[in-house]
Amino acid sequence: MRVAITGGTGFVGRHLARRLAAEVEVVIVSRGVDVRDPAVRQTPHATFVAATVDDADALARAFAGCDAVAHCAGINREIGAQT
Repeated sequence: MRVAITGGTGFVGRHLARRLAAEVEVVIVSRGVDVRDPAVRQTPHATFVAATVDDADALARAFAGCDAVAHCAGINREIGAQT
């Protein structure tokens, strides 16, 4: 099984990725690696894809071959251009 996780380096996404990676292949979709937890890069059985949630082509490539998608991307507080 292959599962994509949007927001895969955020708080919820990175914890889900670690849990799922123990059993399935994980595609971590993120704007970039979250600097709060660089260890997320060492998640076993994980592939990283840089994509934003408004880039349909990048998301289609990231989701290719996936059996499921967990959508964990979101803005929990507005800072600067994050609105």
